[in-house]
Amino acid sequence: MKRRFYGVAGLAVVVAAAGVLLLRYGPLAAQEPSLQTPPVDIAIKESFDVPAADAKTLSIVKAADAFLNRLDEEQRKAAVYPFTDNTQRSNWSNFPDGPVQRGGVRRGDLSDEQNAALDALLGEILSEDGVRNIAYQLAAEDMLDSGIGGPNFGSDFYYASLLGEPSVSEPWMLQFGGHHLAVNATVFGSEISFSPMLTGGEPLNITYEGQAVYVTEAETAAAQALMDALTAGQKEVAIIGDQPINLLLGPGEFGTVLAPEGIRGSDLSDEQKRLLLDVIDARLGFMNDNDFAAKMETVRSEMDDTYFGWWGPVGTLGAAYFRVTTPSLVMEYAPQDMDGDPTDHAHNMYRDPKNDYGVAWIGSD
Repeated sequence: MKRRFYGVAGLAVVVAAAGVLLLRYGPLAAQEPSLQTPPVDIAIKESFDVPAADAKTLSIVKAADAFLNRLDEEQRKAAVYPFTDNTQRSNWSNFPDGPVQRGGVRRGDLSDEQNAALDALLGEILSEDGVRNIAYQLAAEDMLDSGIGGPNFGSDFYYASLLGEPSVSEPWMLQFGGHHLAVNATVFGSEISFSPMLTGGEPLNITYEGQAVYVTEAETAAAQALMDALTAGQKEVAIIGDQPINLLLGPGEFGTVLAPEGIRGSDLSDEQKRLLLDVIDARLGFMNDNDFAAKMETVRSEMDDTYFGWWGPVGTLGAAYFRVTTPSLVMEYAPQDMDGDPTDHAHNMYRDPKNDYGVAWIGSD
């Protein structure tokens, strides 16, 4: 097994080739730093003015009910949390199972029928591209080996949970994720917030159904196309540093605000703006078509106040950190140079600073 490093807030966890952990996983001693994401600080309203559900929400609720109805009593109890549970709400991470204890029901413990119902639910709430990205990330995860006594790698170690019961008249939340993946979808009538959403993975170069796949090719190619279209003077503004930086808005960063950096949309040509929209499209396209269209309408209206920043080399897909910042979203692509190849491991975030976890709808003033 390759040597793997997991970095968080300066902590390095190393899995040696023989599976020996240089920092012990398992129950953490009092002096050891915890890798769990702390509870998010959101005061939940006592009542909600939920807009009327649309056809997409109705189909999502139907699929969610179908999934829950296939669970036995104990599984359902494990899967469903109170909507007010801020500990579970923020219980996602780029770390694998073991170092991080997730809640919900585990894919590996579900029957084929139950997993099919979960897949159907994900297929309603996400787009075809979003479902395909999950398939790619789980396939990549199955290429990793679990160390002796260490983290649990593999597609079995991904979890599904709900906060609240599926409803057209009350808010609720679907969570699905594991190592390098977190889908957090807060459903509020006809509206859905997909923030925060973690994607990326390791390895990113995989074989899927007999085809060579670069998991993050769409967004890295779109970002490179934009860089290629910038003039020399524009690149001087867009490129902030010659080395990639780490993820800034990962687990535990609810409420963190980043100052926009890079080149501003108002300083781009119409064609360059289109290329910047392609970068955003490649990530937000994981949302179902209905919610994607609504979000992109907002993104287009904010284009002049959108910033694109770049840290790292230009010309190698996936070797640089880049960030898109608008009033209603922040997107990060953060390569991880853990095994000497930064293009094969990435931590990527999408957040809506105005509506993380649906706080604009569910948070009390």
